[in-house]
Amino acid sequence: MKFLKQMVKKIILRDYEELHRSSETPIWFDNFKNLAQGYEQLFNESTGSKKEIVPNETRLKLLARLLGTPPSEAYFIIQALAQCRDIEGDVCEFGVAHGETSALIANEIALSSNKILHLFDSFEGLPKPSEKDHLKDDILNLGSMEDYTGKMSCMEDFVLARLKAISFESQRYVIHKGFFEKVIHQDDRLPEKVCFAYVDFDLYEPIKLVLEFLHQRTRGGAIIIVDDYNFFSTGPKLAVDEFIKENNLNEPLYECFVPNSRYGNFAVLTKKS
Repeated sequence: MKFLKQMVKKIILRDYEELHRSSETPIWFDNFKNLAQGYEQLFNESTGSKKEIVPNETRLKLLARLLGTPPSEAYFIIQALAQCRDIEGDVCEFGVAHGETSALIANEIALSSNKILHLFDSFEGLPKPSEKDHLKDDILNLGSMEDYTGKMSCMEDFVLARLKAISFESQRYVIHKGFFEKVIHQDDRLPEKVCFAYVDFDLYEPIKLVLEFLHQRTRGGAIIIVDDYNFFSTGPKLAVDEFIKENNLNEPLYECFVPNSRYGNFAVLTKKS
């Protein structure tokens, strides 16, 4: 345990140094920075000032070191947060892993609102897959869907380190620890209203449960991004497709946009009413 605490402290120090270092920035980062800033300007010109992406140096460094989420997908998250800026409700991430995307989201809402960030994770790895989860992309070369049970676990301290490194205030976030099917019944700190959610639970049952949870806590204009749509397991795509079909049966309550896979594998759900 002492070794783990020392390792986390090193991560915090390293992150702080990386985020605040300017004179040692390599050329490749300058190129990335130039491209990202150009993209942000084009986005702002096309959407107007109310939904603009506010320039921020920390964002660029967080984007450059993301794990698992490419910058192209991350910009959909950034855009969605800008679009939801004036919508009532808090911000959620379901499945936080090492907390890299958590830090990105936290940095965005720190810039422009007083919204609370709710982070959900078991910190025990993936739950057992259901019969609706069939292995599509064997990303760890394990051979079967069942062998992913308990894999991809991360320490809560890693997430705390990421948030501390960007000086995100502790009263601005809540960590909900445990598998969601239990948290939803046992945690009295759940958000009452949600304006944006990033869902990265990988499997059918937790994703479907989260979508049903969010349906009751979102209003028109709220955005939900579901990661791993048509990737890794068949479950995420099935959960999203079923949810959209069920809720658009009588009238279209949700718009569902699936970008070209070159941007990543995810679906963007926008609530219409």
